[in-house]
Amino acid sequence: MVFCSIGLISGLAYLELSRTTQENASTRLDRAAHTAASILRYGTNDRLLPEFAGSGAPILIRVPGATAGELLEPGEKLDALVETIGKTNQGAVNLFKWSPRTGTFDSLATTFPYPGGVPPSAYSIGEGHPAFASLSAGQPFSGNVPVQGRFRLAYLTPIVTEGGKVAGALAVDVGWVDDLALAENRLKTRIAPAALIILIAVILIGGVVLRFELRPLRRLAKVADELAAGLQPKRIPFTDRRDEIGDLAHGLERVTDLQDKLHKLAYTDPVTTAGNRARYFSDLSEALRRAKSGSFSASLIHLDFNGFAKVNDTFGQQVGNRVLLQAYVRLANIFGPSAQIARISADDFCILLPFDGKGAIAEDYAVQAIDMLSVPFQMEEGEIHVEPSIGIALLPQDAEDAETAHRMAGLALRAAKRSAGAGARYEFFSPPLNDRVQSEMLTETLLRAALQTRQLVLHYQPQVCPADGRLIGLEALLRWPHEKRGDIPPAEFIPIAEKTGLILELGGYVLETACKQAAQWRQAGFEFGQVSINVSPLQFRQSSFAETVRQTLKTYGLPASYLCLEVTENVFVDTREQLVMDILSQLQKIGVQLSLDDFGSGYSSLSYLHRLPFQELKIDRAFISGADSHPQREQLFEAIVRLGRSLGLRVIAEGAETAGEFALTVTHKCDGIQGYICSPAVPADRIQSQLQSFGVALKSNTLAGGSSHSSKQRA
Repeated sequence: MVFCSIGLISGLAYLELSRTTQENASTRLDRAAHTAASILRYGTNDRLLPEFAGSGAPILIRVPGATAGELLEPGEKLDALVETIGKTNQGAVNLFKWSPRTGTFDSLATTFPYPGGVPPSAYSIGEGHPAFASLSAGQPFSGNVPVQGRFRLAYLTPIVTEGGKVAGALAVDVGWVDDLALAENRLKTRIAPAALIILIAVILIGGVVLRFELRPLRRLAKVADELAAGLQPKRIPFTDRRDEIGDLAHGLERVTDLQDKLHKLAYTDPVTTAGNRARYFSDLSEALRRAKSGSFSASLIHLDFNGFAKVNDTFGQQVGNRVLLQAYVRLANIFGPSAQIARISADDFCILLPFDGKGAIAEDYAVQAIDMLSVPFQMEEGEIHVEPSIGIALLPQDAEDAETAHRMAGLALRAAKRSAGAGARYEFFSPPLNDRVQSEMLTETLLRAALQTRQLVLHYQPQVCPADGRLIGLEALLRWPHEKRGDIPPAEFIPIAEKTGLILELGGYVLETACKQAAQWRQAGFEFGQVSINVSPLQFRQSSFAETVRQTLKTYGLPASYLCLEVTENVFVDTREQLVMDILSQLQKIGVQLSLDDFGSGYSSLSYLHRLPFQELKIDRAFISGADSHPQREQLFEAIVRLGRSLGLRVIAEGAETAGEFALTVTHKCDGIQGYICSPAVPADRIQSQLQSFGVALKSNTLAGGSSHSSKQRA
């Protein structure tokens, strides 16, 4: 700041001197030009008449055309006038005459000193000279002009005839440019050293004062550094002072009091008092840092509870928090004080076990934890059951950084969840788990590319009336033929699409393609009944879904009754009943058919079935498979068919593959049947040939041949 102030004052002084020098030089020059023009006028008895601007500077000198040649000729009289002007102005004077032959202003008379007593060489103003363009146009020129390799500050006034033709010029100057700026240059050379001396003096004096005044601040800064490093200082100095230093010392004293509280808030989970996510990653990073030395190893356990959200939904978050607290107490009792336990989110716990590089301790504790946490939690609201799953990663074998270690334990946890049905609820990380994730990522990438390049195609599987073989509908099924990986089954890419949100784009593609094909069939006169498409729960819950269906039907001119939307019972899971009712009502107003797909395979509710506006019920294959040879299964199948018919629904049996299963649908009067025995899913151009083949088989009673096909071949 001091340096800037000194520099600013010096600069302003220099600028002021420079401005004053320029103004003085300009004023002298204007006066010299005015004086020269006046002397020339009176010296020629008004035969050279100057014209002046409002500032007093001459604009031009007018001479009668008849006398221009006489006046502007070398002679003693002109020399005397020029010498008088030079002495009056104390500067050089030049009188020029315009030469039409050479196109230059040639010198007639001058007061410029003769170096060494030798007359100067002939001097002319021609093209390239700073004043030439102005004088040629009959305009005055004021500025620097070159003379003998230097510059003089001069004013040149054009001499013109009454007709406006340029006849010559009068030039006066006030001296050499560098001489005029002598004081300015002298100040320029002196101002920097002076400013530097002042600055050094200020710095030296200020440094001594600041060093003395800042000594308490340095001590307090050292205390602050200790606090930042997590160290507790023995005492805070200068707390007895009454000035700003004392205020700062008291502030640091309060910081030390709050440090422990802040540390707990930053690294402690408020629900369970275990470590939080920040504490967990800090401990994990430190463990991996120690492991790099080769003298430390550990195992990382990632634990959570399957479906814990239902506890919060049923009993409330407060009860859920009490369950988590009791779960932490049980974990602490199992793993002991050497383990670092953290709750990183919701019902996710991570435990770091030191000196367990082979995982034997982790496996033993995992078994104990599963057994202990599977014991119901006794609450005032009742018994609460949770199902723990555990993933284990070994450090540093499985990962060298915290993010990777956490991800590997998470992969093992997901593998344990997938195998929970088989009884195993803990799993160690292994490279194939990571390979599976990489494979899913590759499939996702390929799927995005396939959507952009329209590689996905629709096949259609007929739905026929079992009584007479008549076609009543076609279900559109997505197929993905890949040039390198062959046909990628829907079971491989549909779950990935649902997980990544690509199912929305897939669903939109299926809706558009199926409606377009149905419109083409209708235009061609093909009686196909209706075309059915599957709607994912995520797609169904979109606020714009009904409007998208309406616009697609309008785009292809397809009546709404030709489109059937199939939804599974999964739409009722984690979705408010009123939202389901609202969306179905919007679709019903459009006029599309609504079908409940895979009935009985998931979340079944007769109350839903009774209230919701479905027109069709599709029975899951599990109820018809083998029902022709198992009386109890047949009774269950019959009951479901009767239930659907009693509610006024069209009943479709899915997955019929044998002649016996086909006969069962006839016996119990199903409205439709869909399965491999009728036809697999085929491209649109093969539908009619498949139906003809089915009709021939139906008439010749050779449907029994369908029993040779396994369920793996069905659509």
